[in-house]
Amino acid sequence: MPAASDVVLADGLRRNTTVGYRYLHRAISHFYQRIGNKAVSAFISFVNNQAQIGTLRCGRGTQTNFDVVFLSYEAAALLTEDAFKTEFVYRQGIFRALRTVFSVLGIVQRFSEVNGPSGTTDVIACLTAHVALVTMNIRSHLKRRAASHSDEEDLAEVSPGLNAGHRTEWVEELSVVRSLFMVQGDSASNGLRLVDGTSPHRDNPSYRQAVPPGLSQTLPTAAADANSPSTDAALGSADGEEASDGKTPGPFQRAAVAAARDAFARGGEGVYEELD
Repeated sequence: MPAASDVVLADGLRRNTTVGYRYLHRAISHFYQRIGNKAVSAFISFVNNQAQIGTLRCGRGTQTNFDVVFLSYEAAALLTEDAFKTEFVYRQGIFRALRTVFSVLGIVQRFSEVNGPSGTTDVIACLTAHVALVTMNIRSHLKRRAASHSDEEDLAEVSPGLNAGHRTEWVEELSVVRSLFMVQGDSASNGLRLVDGTSPHRDNPSYRQAVPPGLSQTLPTAAADANSPSTDAALGSADGEEASDGKTPGPFQRAAVAAARDAFARGGEGVYEELD
């Protein structure tokens, strides 16, 4: 089956050249950008608090908001031999980032388990694809910080928008995550359980199979609360981000973001393949 971007419509146009296609996928790109921003911010804050790495700097254009900034040598050290994923404190920062992303999407309960001898340890139970998406964004941020020549660089945009080039990075990250967590299998360890930790296809996004037990149910619907924030608002408000082009998202754009949210909950399948 050809990729969605290669489909030729009746009038001879490719689907990915139409205005509607670009509009909807821009909304999805912004959605994943905000997920990346949340993940990176949570990781940086945790590492700064636990390991005293990074420095507080005023956010660009403000005197009241502060960001934690890694100096170039600090970011380079975190990248060395994947220390940001292998060292205990930094790995806990990744788990915090996962929990933050699931929380702002309103699906953290779907990916939480009670574990441990006392039955009180709260564990994040997710797919390898979820971890890879988060670590891909963290790695990208650390690379930009390591290559920067100023503490002020890259503060305005923590995570770039999602585009076709990111699929390659994500696929590569899947293999890295598989290797790092191979010994753990599908058992819980230090707050994380990969539900597909023993699947031989967990780093092959082209392979299609039934969703693992416990993840096949539909996403929970939002409570009937007029004051309840939307997913878009939850992802964007804390970062000071506005809707695309400063306009209220239309029904098709909201539907596209809802589909991306559903794809994220199911492991990201399909979304990266559709973008072009």
